[in-house]
Amino acid sequence: MATVTVVSLILLGVAVSNIKFQSNQSLLIGLYNSADIMSDQQAEVNKFARDLSDDPSRVRNYRDFFSLNSEDYLNKSQDDFSGQTFYYLPTVMYDFFDQNSSLRKVTLNENSSKDSMVITPDNIGGERIKANNVRAEGLYYTAPLVDKTSLTNFGSVLVNFSPQRITQRFDRLSFSKGLQFLVLSDTGQIQYGYNLDNRMRSRKLKNAWIGQNYQFISKDLRQNYFIKGLNMTGNRYIYTLIPKRDVYLKMFIWSSMIIVLAIAIELFLKWSFRWVFKYYNQELLWMTDSMTAISNGEIDARLHVPRQAGEIRTLAEGINTMLDAIDKYVLQIYQLKLAQKDANLNALQSQINPHFLYNTLEYIRMYALNEGKDELAEVVFNFGSLMRNNISQETNVPLEQEFDFAEKYSYLYQMRYPDQVSYQYSITNEVRKVVVPKFIIQPLVENYFKYGLDLTKIDNAIHVSAFEEGDNCVIKVEDNGKGMSEKELEQLKTHLDSDIDALIKNSKSVGIANIQARMQLRFNGNFDLNIYRNKYHGITIQMSFKLR
Repeated sequence: MATVTVVSLILLGVAVSNIKFQSNQSLLIGLYNSADIMSDQQAEVNKFARDLSDDPSRVRNYRDFFSLNSEDYLNKSQDDFSGQTFYYLPTVMYDFFDQNSSLRKVTLNENSSKDSMVITPDNIGGERIKANNVRAEGLYYTAPLVDKTSLTNFGSVLVNFSPQRITQRFDRLSFSKGLQFLVLSDTGQIQYGYNLDNRMRSRKLKNAWIGQNYQFISKDLRQNYFIKGLNMTGNRYIYTLIPKRDVYLKMFIWSSMIIVLAIAIELFLKWSFRWVFKYYNQELLWMTDSMTAISNGEIDARLHVPRQAGEIRTLAEGINTMLDAIDKYVLQIYQLKLAQKDANLNALQSQINPHFLYNTLEYIRMYALNEGKDELAEVVFNFGSLMRNNISQETNVPLEQEFDFAEKYSYLYQMRYPDQVSYQYSITNEVRKVVVPKFIIQPLVENYFKYGLDLTKIDNAIHVSAFEEGDNCVIKVEDNGKGMSEKELEQLKTHLDSDIDALIKNSKSVGIANIQARMQLRFNGNFDLNIYRNKYHGITIQMSFKLR
């Protein structure tokens, strides 16, 4: 439970620090985003003012706009700019509004005129008002008009912008709901305010700038708000403010949520631990009773297995499995002891029976030779050799011995069908002494005589060869027998693609899959077996493995 308390305190500290950081970031981001927007807008106004006073003809045209009525000003502009790019101030104002969608109003002043011209998107021609009645309100920027020839100030422009760009930036900040923005003149007058609360609206703010520091004269403002400020060109100051009560309220809400969550977690853990340990105690009691019964000789007793998944169930199942295995092993040991005498007898017979068989076959072979039956003697000799090879205990033999054994097997089949079967065995000297697992060729030859031999024809043939090819030893078994269908061939290849464990598990007899499994084990996976239909309409089985 102490861990929960420590974690809660850590989360509480992190939440408070994060809220303070977010509030400070919101103040700074809001301040500098607003400063960037205002700097861009001031730059647009300055450029517009320079365009109005770019050359003497435009300065004269500007003064004519104030001194003449609309009709006379249009005619004068056409005469002055005849033969060159037509310059007409309402058209210039239309382009200015079109290029700056956030413009609301432009007020033009001319020093020699007592009037000002107020231009809006709905009134491009302008509305003439007394210069004394012009009021700078909202988010506005001013720029002087300077005659470049005389370097004298002949007027000014005052441009009002929509605060939408600034508003959108503030709306995206984490503290946007309580964040406020002020634009102040050097006398402390609010020129523009965003999201001001009632306390700020009712004030006439003054500001004093001391070196690089700023401060509000009113101390209660500094006490009630977090404030960041920046000095802008044109003796204007911008500030971002967040009421301290909003920040503290957010801290309180988050702190309360974390404390409530910590209490809820602690209560839940207390209840769950009590329930879990009660369950564990009961299960452990049952396990102890069962193990006591087993130790007292009740070997059929087993542990109670809970319905719910968990460590206790896994432990109980594991112990029960172990007890079942012990019972099985005890039974096997008992049965082995009972069969010990039979095993000894069978071992003695396994030594006597082969000798009896070989002696009998040798007697028959010698009798056949005495009677002039050389062919029968050869058959008996080959058959005896096959029997000796079958029951010999070696697991690995030279390749030439495998060839010799398989050739004797083929000879016996040829004796049965002398006019229908032929065979050929060829092995090069380089691979004669290569050691391979026993019985890797004879089963393939047996498969041919068992499934591929076609007794309806007289040209049945099988060719077995072994040779060196690069770093590999290649063994080929080719026949012209019945062959296999494409479907059978694909099924066999799919089976042979299994891993070694699957081949051994599913290949109890000495067949192709068994050969592949044993050869892969013998040559550490550097073995390849391929089966395909050959040009004789039979099957070719090709094996290859690394010699070195």
